[in-house]
Amino acid sequence: MTLRKIGLVLLALLLAAMVMIPCVSAEEEKQISEDFSISHIRPNDLQPVVVIQNGFSLSKEENLTSIPTGSIIQHSDDGITRVFDSNGNQLIRSVDSDSPKIPTPKGLTSAVNINQIPDGSYVQVNDNGITNVYLNDTRILTVISPNKTVREMIPVPSTNGWIESSYKRGIPQLGQFIADWNVPSSPPNTTTGSIIYIFNAIQSSGDTGIVQPVLEYNYAGTHQWTAAPWYGYNGVYYRGTAINTAFGHTIRGTLGWNSNLNRWNIITQDLTNSGYSSSFSTNAPNIGTDNVGAFCALEGWYINNDNDVPGKIVFSNMRFRDVNLNAVTFTWQKAVSSGMGLTNLDVTWSGMTPVTLWTNNP
Repeated sequence: MTLRKIGLVLLALLLAAMVMIPCVSAEEEKQISEDFSISHIRPNDLQPVVVIQNGFSLSKEENLTSIPTGSIIQHSDDGITRVFDSNGNQLIRSVDSDSPKIPTPKGLTSAVNINQIPDGSYVQVNDNGITNVYLNDTRILTVISPNKTVREMIPVPSTNGWIESSYKRGIPQLGQFIADWNVPSSPPNTTTGSIIYIFNAIQSSGDTGIVQPVLEYNYAGTHQWTAAPWYGYNGVYYRGTAINTAFGHTIRGTLGWNSNLNRWNIITQDLTNSGYSSSFSTNAPNIGTDNVGAFCALEGWYINNDNDVPGKIVFSNMRFRDVNLNAVTFTWQKAVSSGMGLTNLDVTWSGMTPVTLWTNNP
């Protein structure tokens, strides 16, 4: 499946958030996981070290390290990341500490922990520390991670991170969260090194995982607006294929739980550009649907002053449903950072929607 224009019928299905992204069936998942073996991989510690700059990609994405379909990425306890082809031959050996620390919508992590996956993929997280990514019933990527205590996220500096948000924690059950928001004006500093993330999100009660459709500014140094779905688990992050967007467009972020397949569908759409979208799904065992938090957030990295942040963002047309598609209601709370040297920040709302995240810029 590739990036596509979504017609009216599919759009209606997206609004219901019971999106059926083609992938292996629930019954097939267990068998495929049991049949797949990593015993054939052959580490080669004599291979020269490669520094991963912006993460891995299964396609030839600019600024990303391209790896072939069927690759196996092994994150070892010794701080070495190795990439093998589907036959077990080692392609890449990288020292995690050599790679730059990349801001994600959940925090800083080494570039070796970021994987860009194709539109329509399914990310299956298993109890044995092996995550398989499928596309059209075919395994396209395997990621092997050690225990969570080994791959904790890098502490977030006090001058970076979530700038402001509306939030509600401890929602008894949430199976659908849809939000529309504007692509705001870009940061006034046209040469800024700041990276901006804007998103609606559902996060686990223990903050161990998050699913989020994300609007990005200056990701990988592009100084452009892009949008992509994200999912984080065990310190490893999956980013869907990015779509280009622009100031004044309307983004729709859809998070929908499919009860039949027990997985979250994460969809990022540009409604102004005929519904151009990117999506993937995941069983996300570290999130689930019960006792979760909902967020509308503005996040920034390498922020020096007001010239490094965008204009105000308005989240509207929000819809909250439980797994049976019954309406969920709650009262927002707000969080505003005081440590970034920014002025006129605020979060306001009217009922549950709209929510406005204010900055000092128009």
